[in-house]
Amino acid sequence: MSVHTGKIHSGSAEIYYELYKNDRPKTLVLLHGNAESGKSFTKHIPILSEYFDLLVVDSRGHGQSSIGDGELSLNKMAVDLENLFNALQIKKAHILGFSDGANVAMLFAPQNNDRIDKLVLVGGNLDFSGFDLRTKLLVAAGYFLSWINLKIDKNNKIQNAYYYLMFKEPRIKTAQINKIQAPTLVMAGNKDMIRPAHTRLIANSIKNGSLKIYGGDHFFIYREPEEFCRYIIDFLTDEKE
Repeated sequence: MSVHTGKIHSGSAEIYYELYKNDRPKTLVLLHGNAESGKSFTKHIPILSEYFDLLVVDSRGHGQSSIGDGELSLNKMAVDLENLFNALQIKKAHILGFSDGANVAMLFAPQNNDRIDKLVLVGGNLDFSGFDLRTKLLVAAGYFLSWINLKIDKNNKIQNAYYYLMFKEPRIKTAQINKIQAPTLVMAGNKDMIRPAHTRLIANSIKNGSLKIYGGDHFFIYREPEEFCRYIIDFLTDEKE
């Protein structure tokens, strides 16, 4: 397997990526969550690369990707992903997004249906209402504390930006994801920070959506990478889907 790393210019930001080539017929794009990076998928890459070529992305303002000018936003990350597809000449791929990565995928997909084979959305939310009460309180408190810290020291910009993405974003309407055409697996844990009713809403709002509730919390995918990858491989390689 060959590994190529690089950066592309996307607006005012530089977006870092890793491309794992194993001469597989399909490419799978991996999008990480808030305050993470592509390194979050370290345990998944050896498993998934047996079945797919992999494109692992550091989202704008995360890992080795710069934040660029202006506020960090999920919409900018969706544009970055489109620019990455163009720069690497990727015509069509599977996409797996976790948490904020799932939210980026939900923003990208309706505008790029012709570029997606299958879509996996893990622990995503349409807006702040998708969190359970405990998470809402923690995120709200974290946002306001980070805002105060930012007023004290401008170097705290990135911490405030991450909380902004959870508190103020995303703002996705069900009418938007209703436009997604790709077969889509919507996943969350039975002890997830995303409310079960909200996860069902996402799955039911996508025409070719299906729902998988696994036993675990929001970060099950890191605690049980082999079991999680089996769900992903089964869905993406099932010709009936």
